[in-house]
Amino acid sequence: MGAASLWIGCDMSPVPDAGCCDATCTTGRLRVVGIVLAAGEGRRLGCRPKGLITVNGETLLSRNVRVLFEAGVDEVIVVTGHYSEQLETVLAGLSVRQTCQPGVVHSQRDSLCLGLAELPGDCDAVLVMPVDMPSLTRDDVVALIAAYKHAAPEIAFIGPAVAGRPGNPVIFNRHLADKIIQGEGDFGSGAWRAQAQAWRLEWKTDNPHYVMDIDTPEDLDRWQRASQDP
Repeated sequence: MGAASLWIGCDMSPVPDAGCCDATCTTGRLRVVGIVLAAGEGRRLGCRPKGLITVNGETLLSRNVRVLFEAGVDEVIVVTGHYSEQLETVLAGLSVRQTCQPGVVHSQRDSLCLGLAELPGDCDAVLVMPVDMPSLTRDDVVALIAAYKHAAPEIAFIGPAVAGRPGNPVIFNRHLADKIIQGEGDFGSGAWRAQAQAWRLEWKTDNPHYVMDIDTPEDLDRWQRASQDP
């Protein structure tokens, strides 16, 4: 059985945005597609859907889709797997493309490849975001896109790094996306980002939002207290 893919929801298209924090930028607009990875089992969290966790009254899934559109991302693809039926209650109100893992056993790389297979032909760059990031803002995403736009021509991939710790989301070009689909390299693992490559840039920043996620019950408790969610 193949992966299911469909457009769902109402129109949440953004006002066109240059995807750059510098108003004087002359590099031209990129067509950026966002991929939100929401297929995981949430095993370390006690087997629950991370996308349905609420922060300030908003589910992580809807929040992160909103942030991507506010930053000027042109389209958003959401990859689901475990809990796909439960997540559809949120997705029904969002203008996104949903693609679902066809099997129970899958890796993050599998989910990434599934999302990349849905890219439109005119995509210039891909921004990949795990669903469990509660602190990212529009400005954070715009800053990452700007770093990518103004990087050296040979740079194909940029990921934020906070005090040496690799963060998310990451952004890369269409050529690299095609190579990932074809199975080249071990993209998706932490070891992959530790390998020095001339075409990859670990973008140094002191913004903690890029390394804040919800993986464990302790993480969740901390965020629920901070956001005053029940």
